[in-house]
Amino acid sequence: MELKRLHTFLTLSEIKNFTKTAEYLHYAQSNVTTQIQQLEKELGVRLFERMGKNITLTPEGEELTVYAKQILHLSDDLKYKFANKNDYGRITIGASESICIYRLPEIIKAYQTEHPNAELYLNVLDTADFIPLLTNNTIDIAFTLDVPINNSSIDTALQIDETICAFSIPENPLAQKSAVSIEDFFNVPLILTGRDCCYRKMFEKDLLDASITPKIVLETSSLQVIKQTVLSGLGICVLPQLSVQKELDNHELVKLNYATNYKLASQLIYHKNKWISENLKDFIDTVKTKIPSID
Repeated sequence: MELKRLHTFLTLSEIKNFTKTAEYLHYAQSNVTTQIQQLEKELGVRLFERMGKNITLTPEGEELTVYAKQILHLSDDLKYKFANKNDYGRITIGASESICIYRLPEIIKAYQTEHPNAELYLNVLDTADFIPLLTNNTIDIAFTLDVPINNSSIDTALQIDETICAFSIPENPLAQKSAVSIEDFFNVPLILTGRDCCYRKMFEKDLLDASITPKIVLETSSLQVIKQTVLSGLGICVLPQLSVQKELDNHELVKLNYATNYKLASQLIYHKNKWISENLKDFIDTVKTKIPSID
């Protein structure tokens, strides 16, 4: 059923004159007649009674006006929605915990200021989940902090090298040293992330290579718990600097002079076959704009 025919039908039902309807719609009169005949044939009912130059709606015509108005109204709504797609839509984001806490809040705030009607769904995920969920379109985009992901099915919109460091309170003896070596961590209390964490694995490899058994007093996947425990003076942590920047700025924690040289990065990635909507493009642009001001 063509929307044009419904529009012509409604116009004719109001004007009740073929010639004037044709003039109003800028059609030839024969075009209006043909459209109404085609609509009547399609529905299998007579829509107008023709009495000379006068026409009136049949009961079926009266009934169709209700449906035609609803259909055309929904059509207009749909056109408006997609014509304003920058203001509407949903984006599902998968992100590492540290990204969720320390990068995304400012990004989301900036994005929603420009797109107040957009819906953002955020899932805190492990690195192993990103590619499968991007592939099956469960998430639209992922923001990771890990060893850089290089996969033929993935495109990278943004990649930022991240600094992984050891941190302690200023009073810790290692904080007083001009240079800290891996041997200095012998018998030092450590507060570490979960066993699957990439930078914990790298740090423990350094310890293993130096024949040092780590003295772990606490391990947890919560970055906030790790920082609070270190702030209490219980030990030393190894974390991305972005997650400790506030405490560094407030001089609550200090960065030890220990060089990790771990090759880690924050990556904004999506599947190469993903259709990039205007909303998603704007979100990517917002991330690219905000990251320099966050760092």
